[in-house]
Amino acid sequence: MLISFGYKTKFSSILRALSAIAIGLVMLLRTDASVVVVKIIAALLIVAGIVSFIHGYSKRNEGALPLMSVNAGVDILLGLVLFFWPGAVAGFIVAAIGVVLILFGIMQFVVMSGTISLLGAGLIPLLLSGLAVIGGITLLANPWENTVMSRVAGILLIYYGVTELLSTRRMVKAKEAYDIQFAEKKEAAPAAGQETVLAEVKDVEYEKVEDPEETGFWTSDHTGE
Repeated sequence: MLISFGYKTKFSSILRALSAIAIGLVMLLRTDASVVVVKIIAALLIVAGIVSFIHGYSKRNEGALPLMSVNAGVDILLGLVLFFWPGAVAGFIVAAIGVVLILFGIMQFVVMSGTISLLGAGLIPLLLSGLAVIGGITLLANPWENTVMSRVAGILLIYYGVTELLSTRRMVKAKEAYDIQFAEKKEAAPAAGQETVLAEVKDVEYEKVEDPEETGFWTSDHTGE
């Protein structure tokens, strides 16, 4: 079975990767990186909320609007809080990035594991995902001073963004291979069913019943005439 959690659409995974790279660059280049990063995250949450609402509205006939509206409302509300009060979160930004890297790294590892049966040669993607998790754990351990940790967090985010782009490309190929495999199985199923029916057909012996007019045999109703 192909696990595609987090990779349902190519847009979402590419957006996640580019966001990680952009935030990572800010962490590397800005001295006030923490506050700026919090505002960037806030902006992304607001945009994600708006996109979720639009998507839910477009699928309203399928009943997706209520759930997507709740998701959108939470994203937009959280984004506004972070944008207008970034200082409350800035001090924990490195630890937050560590948690995100661990969660996304595990998700990436699980999804890439599911592509091995379809594409093979999946050790490198698994190794890259594992390194992202190790990087997240390092950020939580916080072994260096804040300036160094900010730079390390930036490097790890850029690294994760690049691996996410590679994982997205691999996931697209895996979905194509899965669709082809599924289509072949679907076409083979009716043929197999027809073969089973034909195999169950047996020759049956039968005895021909002669026409009474041809044999001259009549029933008792006719003999009395």
